[in-house]
Amino acid sequence: MFVLVGSLAFYATWGMIFVWVPLLVAGAVYVAGKQIMADAGRSKLWMWTGIDFLLALLVFFKYRGFFIANLSFLRISFGTQANSLVMAIAFPVGISFYTFEAIAYLLDLRQGRVKMPGFLELCLFFFFWPNILSGPIVRARELMPQLGFGKTFEPRFVFEGMDRLVWGLVQKNVVANLLGIWVDKGFAPARAGIPTTMDGWFLAIAFALQIYFDFAGYTNIAMGTARLLGVTLPENFRQPYHAGTPAEFWARWHMTLSRWIRDYLFFPINAKWLGSPLVLYGSMIGVMALVGLWHGTGWGFIVWGLLHGCYLVIYRAYEVWKKARPAVEESRLTRIIWRVLTLAGVAAAWVPFRAATLGKAGAILSSMFYRFGSGGEFGPGFYLLTVAVMFFCVLEPLVVGKLGEMDERAGVNGVSLLRVLWRPVLYTLGLLLFLLFDEHNTQFIYSRF
Repeated sequence: MFVLVGSLAFYATWGMIFVWVPLLVAGAVYVAGKQIMADAGRSKLWMWTGIDFLLALLVFFKYRGFFIANLSFLRISFGTQANSLVMAIAFPVGISFYTFEAIAYLLDLRQGRVKMPGFLELCLFFFFWPNILSGPIVRARELMPQLGFGKTFEPRFVFEGMDRLVWGLVQKNVVANLLGIWVDKGFAPARAGIPTTMDGWFLAIAFALQIYFDFAGYTNIAMGTARLLGVTLPENFRQPYHAGTPAEFWARWHMTLSRWIRDYLFFPINAKWLGSPLVLYGSMIGVMALVGLWHGTGWGFIVWGLLHGCYLVIYRAYEVWKKARPAVEESRLTRIIWRVLTLAGVAAAWVPFRAATLGKAGAILSSMFYRFGSGGEFGPGFYLLTVAVMFFCVLEPLVVGKLGEMDERAGVNGVSLLRVLWRPVLYTLGLLLFLLFDEHNTQFIYSRF
């Protein structure tokens, strides 16, 4: 009860007026769940009734402005009067995340993967404060057993939690926010002129790095604070810019969303149609377009999703082609080419995701491929910082692996140089950097979604 009250209070700080929305979600899911368990003959009907309600709630709060604005545009195009009452895109923070958790819960409940909890337990599952704002997207069978807080608290929880928490603060306040200063200037709608090819690519890569360190920073903060309570949240990132293929990128980026889409949308669609190639390729593009729309209410997000869908289709077609030719062996050069194409495609797709309009996105994308020149429009600090962060991303798996080895050698509760000396030093340095670069008006990028 104490954690539930604290979670409600935390959520209220982001908007008291919308606290009732996750409570409504919990209430609707609880009622639908009770009916699923009590009425086996109509369990599917009750499940879809609950899911339809959740989707309607999400559409009303998140997408009503987008739909009304596009309807108004069509009315103007046909010469009729536009709707002057276009609603502002304001919605309860975190609704995209806990709505998906609620849908997964209803599907799992009907299939017998989870048990029916009490109403307060369900509320705590949706309101659990470390991940309510921007994930990770947690499944009931992962989180609910931990919310009884029956596990004996161990000192290592503090170190594991602080590792994540301090590193997440540095990722957000130092790396993401510094990159964001130049990214905001480069993507400003009123910015005159089109950058050169070098500037266009640096701008795209800088945003790719910004959104990674911003969202990974939030995720580490969420996982760290949960770990301080003895709760383990699922991993959400695994060095995504080390991906060698488009499919591998989505196995490393926003992993909890990827597996949600895979298990509750992509697999059921293709299972129903027995793996038809046309359905397979169409579902890849369609599902990724929905992933783009899930991120935000704009055509740029949909274009971003469509591009990733096309990348997945191209790679899947290549896999089919290669499988039909056993004599063709994938060489090291082929793997390098796919890695370069994957990273270039991911960076290019971030442009419409970030740009305020499709016109602005088109201008930057065209500069990346057609406007050759020496560049240098943003100042040396921008290029040096971007290259430095890229270099860190290259070394990130080695650093993480080395620190993990040092911890493993010391055992669960053993003493090591890392734990006795380096941890306090790194915590102090990280917190000093956090305070030095703290900007109170800089929100997490994914809190907008």
